[in-house]
Amino acid sequence: MILLLIFGISLIQFLLNYLSYKKFKDKSISAFILIVILIGYYFVFPSFFLPEPNEDGINCGLPILGIILASWFFGTFAGITTHIVWLYWKPKLIRT
Repeated sequence: MILLLIFGISLIQFLLNYLSYKKFKDKSISAFILIVILIGYYFVFPSFFLPEPNEDGINCGLPILGIILASWFFGTFAGITTHIVWLYWKPKLIRT
């Protein structure tokens, strides 16, 4: 489920880069979009997948740690890869 969310966010990142470049013609907007997406991967998106705490038992932090680290690792990789792909394909997608 986390990988599906990361794939969807990568598509949204690519579309935002395309639409913002078509409208503003500024190269620094793609870096801003990357920073916003990475902040989302580090602080916002892991909280969607955290398990509910058990009220009558021991709450182990290991699943939480795994979810957060997986989101950080795969999210950072996907965000930077999408950014690099955008920088490579931008001249081919947009004829200026």
